Amino acid sequence: MNRHPKRAHQPRTINVRPYQLVCLVCRLGAPPGRRRAAPTLDRLQRRIKEDPNRPLQLVCNVDGIYRYQNPGRRLDSTGGALFNEKRDLDILQRMGMAPGDTRPARDLIERLLQSIHTTRNLCGYADDNATPSWRGCPQALSGSFERGSVEAFAHLVPVRPSREKAMAKKTTAAAMYRVKCLRIRPHHLMCMACFFSRQAFAPIAEDNLYEALDIMRKNPAIPVTLVRGCCMICRPCSAYDAATGLCTGGHGMGLRDQKKDLDVLRRLDLNYGDTVPARALFARLFRRVRSAREICGFQDGIVRGDVWTICGTATKGAYERSRASGMGIAR
Repeated sequence: MNRHPKRAHQPRTINVRPYQLVCLVCRLGAPPGRRRAAPTLDRLQRRIKEDPNRPLQLVCNVDGIYRYQNPGRRLDSTGGALFNEKRDLDILQRMGMAPGDTRPARDLIERLLQSIHTTRNLCGYADDNATPSWRGCPQALSGSFERGSVEAFAHLVPVRPSREKAMAKKTTAAAMYRVKCLRIRPHHLMCMACFFSRQAFAPIAEDNLYEALDIMRKNPAIPVTLVRGCCMICRPCSAYDAATGLCTGGHGMGLRDQKKDLDVLRRLDLNYGDTVPARALFARLFRRVRSAREICGFQDGIVRGDVWTICGTATKGAYERSRASGMGIAR
């Protein structure tokens, strides 16, 4: 069983000028009387809220080899053509991105808010001598972006309701105790080992790690099937999308998790769909993976971009302590 999850309809990529993402945030902080009608931004905001996983491609007008994505001048705002070019490139530079980069909307908005804290001298300039073509947007100096950024992510990207998460926790945690075989994604074996070494080994609201471990410790012979993508542990998580069954964790969490899954499978010499008793599975893991850094730190512990950040517990020794103890499963 090495199949990918069933593919849902893939949303069409939307071309977006970098400044438009800034405008979405700025509008949220503008006083009601100063919020100008902007049908293009209204449509963009509506489509993001309908599907925060929709891919957005950042496009702007450039001279060099990135000109294959040039969108033309149709969406230029107030200010001259050169101001529009500079503003888009300034925003991309702050975000550490390039023309043509494509990411899910939720990732781009999160990155924007982490990278840009003011629009002063970005979308407009406090320079009385500037000509109209360079002065930029008057809202840039009004504090609208700064006010809007406080709750922008929650406003633009709907969060999973607390009630839904609580219900998922209640139903899925109880269901795990009734099954005869656990279905777990490979890298969650590493997570369980780190979780076991926490000061308080007890259930938590955001996942079912405790329940999986509790079941295995009570019955080390229980079969565990290694599955692709989100598993029994994920259902109560804030980042779990119940509609698609996908992880929506920020900055490509799903990519990191998939790589860690594959790294664990290679070390174990197993495949998706393989079923192994919990005792034998952890014994093999602890024999072949000596430290969390090997998997969760991508071996060398070097962060090579926001998508490839490293788990905070990878160097804390939690996995190693559980490996030494066997957690009451492996020995």
